[in-house]
Amino acid sequence: MSDNELSVDIQSLTNKNWKLKEYSDRQIDFISQKYGLSRLVSKLLNIRNISEQDIPSYINPSLKESLPDPYNLVDMEKSCDRLYKAILANEKIAVFGDYDVDGSTSASLLINYFKKLSIDLDFHIPNRFTEGYGPSKEVFSKFKDKGVKVIFTVDCGTMSHEEIEFANQNKLDIVVLDHHQPEINLPKAFALINPNRLDDTSGLNYLAAVGVTYMFIIGINRKLRKEGWFKKNDIEEPNLISFLDVTALGTVCDAVPLKGLNRILVNKGLEVMQKLNNPGLRALAEKSNIKQKVSVYDLGFKLGPRINAAGRLGRSSFGTDLLTANQKLTADQISEELNKFNSERRTIESYVLDQAIEQVTEDKLKNKVLIVYGEGWHEGVIGIIASRLKDKFNKPTIVLSITDDVAKGSGRSLKGIDLGSLVVAAQQSQIILKGGGHAMAAGLTMEKNKIDKLSQFFEKKLNKVDAIETNFTTMLADDKLSISAVNLEVHDEIEKVGPFGSENPEPNFIFENIKLASVDQIGEDHLKCLIKSNESSFIEAMAFRSLNTKLGDELKKNKGGKISIFGKIKINEWNGRKTPQLHIIDIANSQIN
Repeated sequence: MSDNELSVDIQSLTNKNWKLKEYSDRQIDFISQKYGLSRLVSKLLNIRNISEQDIPSYINPSLKESLPDPYNLVDMEKSCDRLYKAILANEKIAVFGDYDVDGSTSASLLINYFKKLSIDLDFHIPNRFTEGYGPSKEVFSKFKDKGVKVIFTVDCGTMSHEEIEFANQNKLDIVVLDHHQPEINLPKAFALINPNRLDDTSGLNYLAAVGVTYMFIIGINRKLRKEGWFKKNDIEEPNLISFLDVTALGTVCDAVPLKGLNRILVNKGLEVMQKLNNPGLRALAEKSNIKQKVSVYDLGFKLGPRINAAGRLGRSSFGTDLLTANQKLTADQISEELNKFNSERRTIESYVLDQAIEQVTEDKLKNKVLIVYGEGWHEGVIGIIASRLKDKFNKPTIVLSITDDVAKGSGRSLKGIDLGSLVVAAQQSQIILKGGGHAMAAGLTMEKNKIDKLSQFFEKKLNKVDAIETNFTTMLADDKLSISAVNLEVHDEIEKVGPFGSENPEPNFIFENIKLASVDQIGEDHLKCLIKSNESSFIEAMAFRSLNTKLGDELKKNKGGKISIFGKIKINEWNGRKTPQLHIIDIANSQIN
């Protein structure tokens, strides 16, 4: 329990209830005095339950000091030994990836690392529509015909029993680098590195596949150094820090928790990202109109969606092609194509999202998992739709596209509900044909006539484990601030607790009794507001995607009056100039009871 009074209890104009998160004044004072941090930073650390001994490394993260031994992961040492033998024997090595950002970045890490060793890896990224998810016997056969001896499967393979048995029969050694939820019985791969294995005690089960792949690179690099391979072959040892830009991209886009090692990988990866040494990332940043310092937002909402768009629209290898490109011309051409795919994806997404929202009835919202479905919905966007609905209704969501009575689905979850485990359990109960995933995201294939049965199964499972109830009315803020706090200095203080993402959300603040000077539409559906900060100056505030919503209507209705705002402190960078900006999430009347 905290020792503070939750003094704020505001009913907003969109029928939300605002409250302050719990904190301890005594702990905040202690943190501030001991570590010389501002009260705001100390409060944010306390709210996030960062232990006292972890505060120095949290504020100033060090990869070298925090990096665990890669051999802590089950099968890691075994796989490094096998790859060392493959390198010595000049055996051909191949990579089988996934078509999302995590899969593309994982495959790219391996390809780019081995390029530094003057070793070319063959790779295959499956077509979402014609091949589906995960390894296939057909591709394994093609690899064998090319003389491949060792195959990595990245961001897939944990559930591929038949395919890996086929590989074994054909004397192919499979090394799985994955993070998806496994069953008790694992495929008989040569090595299966997955921190979610029941027998893995590394404590790294929150890593994305790209994080697991990065750990492998550290492991094999150490093996080569120990054996004197670099010196014997007159090859400069690769700088492993240089691979962190791609690692950060995959980690952020797979929505894994930004805690522990993940937070450090992203923190340091963003530092590497600013140099834009990767030709593909540089070209894509230009196409994404990123002209300032690359942020977590840029990774998750600008770069990531463009790479994902290729896989969603049937050009699965484009992401890996981009991230492994050596020439500027090639990178520019691919990034141009990805930009076009992303525009097409947006159009399709908007159409499907409107149809999906129409299905969300009050009865469906009573369920702990929201399930919507439609005939012929584009399979490439259902994951995005699931994410949109999850955010809009604060509820784990599965979106299914139906073709010929077969439903293919993608789901997104909230903290506290392990969707991957639920989907695996549904497959074990023979409710779905196949499926898998991790805590925050999952995919599945099932018969259309069993959708209601799946919903009932989820409700029963979640009632049994006493799953957390999602709350549709309460919004939690980190602090109350005056409007004068919307400035560059306070923003920089907040950033000390970042980078922000899954399980480390960007702080929300309440600003009371604010003069709303103007409200104007910009773009298709955004509202730009001016907030009066004193007699002579104004602060810009944005309410994104708020046109024709309850929030947008209330903003326009209250133009010229005083309101209270629930929002975030952001920075707008334009032509090299930084200005503070308030992002409006919700509003309330200025008079607080």
